[in-house]
Amino acid sequence: MAKELFYSDAKWSGEGVKILLESRGHRWVVDEPESLGGKDEAANPVEYVLGGLASCLGVLISAFSPAFQVELKDFRVHVEGDLDPDGFLGKAPVRTGFQEIRYSIEVESDSPRENQDRLLEHIQKICPVKDTLQGVSVLPLEGVSAL
Repeated sequence: MAKELFYSDAKWSGEGVKILLESRGHRWVVDEPESLGGKDEAANPVEYVLGGLASCLGVLISAFSPAFQVELKDFRVHVEGDLDPDGFLGKAPVRTGFQEIRYSIEVESDSPRENQDRLLEHIQKICPVKDTLQGVSVLPLEGVSAL
């Protein structure tokens, strides 16, 4: 299968730190809590990163459960991460991104436990967002410049 290009475009809303995003015609908003200069009208970028991991694991559970003979009743994915804002605020020489991200998955199913375990093992191996968070180059396209 050929590579597929995914994208997101961001534009300033004209208000504070609120950003308007678009991908494939889908739109969403990013903001910051008041403590970080926003109006707390939407999740912030790092919360979207955590949500990306949680939802990717969730999509894979849903998609692959039939192949592992797991009949789902329900499931939940919880993701949390430690981040010190002093890093990106320039207040301390600490990492600017997450220092650690942790997740838990709870599956409710009457299917055999070994099937559920195999499903969970598989989706953790193939999750594209988890793989990306473990290390990928992030490079500017055609440089970065002021408008």
